[in-house]
Amino acid sequence: MKTRVTREGIPPGSKIYLRELGHRLRLIRKKRGYSRDKLASLTFLGRNTIARMEMGDPGVSIGAWAQAVHVLGTDRNWLLLLPVPEEETKKGQAPDIDALAESL
Repeated sequence: MKTRVTREGIPPGSKIYLRELGHRLRLIRKKRGYSRDKLASLTFLGRNTIARMEMGDPGVSIGAWAQAVHVLGTDRNWLLLLPVPEEETKKGQAPDIDALAESL
């Protein structure tokens, strides 16, 4: 079965997960009390890279993600990267990200 891809070369469903991942990163960053500038400084990444990560840009390297989750303290279990449960994505229903952020 062929999977349709976007111009960016990724399946449409993956774009949804990348945006979700970026949203989770933003929530955790804010929960830790970091501005984008502060997280950029701590990770040795640019502020624009942090912004791109939070927007779900597929062009951000996995190395940049590894730096960010390490600095945010989620690298021991990589909970940030777990997929959203299928039942929460049915019918376009958004997962409860606030509950996830509170659990971290």
